[in-house]
Amino acid sequence: MASLMRSLIQLQQIEKKLYEARANQKKSQKTLLRQEHVIKQQHAALLAKEEEIKLTRVQAGKLELDLKVEENEIAKMRVALNSAKTNKEYSAILTRLNTDKADKSKLEEQILTLMNQVEADQQECRETEAALQQDQQKLDEIREECEQRQAKTQAEIDNLTADYDQAAKGVPAKERDMFTRLAGRFEGEVMVEVSKSDRKDEHTCGGCYMSIPLEYVNALMTKDEVVACPSCGRILVLDLNPAEQTA
Repeated sequence: MASLMRSLIQLQQIEKKLYEARANQKKSQKTLLRQEHVIKQQHAALLAKEEEIKLTRVQAGKLELDLKVEENEIAKMRVALNSAKTNKEYSAILTRLNTDKADKSKLEEQILTLMNQVEADQQECRETEAALQQDQQKLDEIREECEQRQAKTQAEIDNLTADYDQAAKGVPAKERDMFTRLAGRFEGEVMVEVSKSDRKDEHTCGGCYMSIPLEYVNALMTKDEVVACPSCGRILVLDLNPAEQTA
């Protein structure tokens, strides 16, 4: 195979490894970010619940003050009831006393409901704190594993980059720029093989599967130059593994 196409195929092989390594690096980072996001959400939920508990306690405190007022009024009505001089006065005081007792009972129920809510919210906070502690431990493990993996992957990327730069020296600037542009567009899959269809003298692109003119195929067979697919723009090649086929 001509030297230009060999150099491009070598670049393709390195580029695919680079793309995979970078993808693994991003995947590792995303795993760490997801776990950090989980913990941030739990922290936010815990703070919100604690604030809710404070507000509930304030509300209960106000009702307790109202309850003391009602209790004082009930005590006064009992004294007044004992000192009533007429049946009409006694009846009026008794009616008010019963009303105060009903109001007191409602306040006690409301306070009890609020305190039960506080207790339930506190239990939820304890459960969230326990889950948060576990998730924080998991985050520490993920971070340590991620740092080790990142260091290993970065070393691999550095080596591949050095290999890429060395291989790129055998490719002219124009073709090298074209390769770089296509690598970003097609996620490293720059070069594709030309496939022959069942029909006579009909060929298709291995990337987009569109038809390739016969003169493009003839150019690949006879010339050492870049031939791009007229449909997707990828670089066409007759065989991406010439050495393996020769062996």
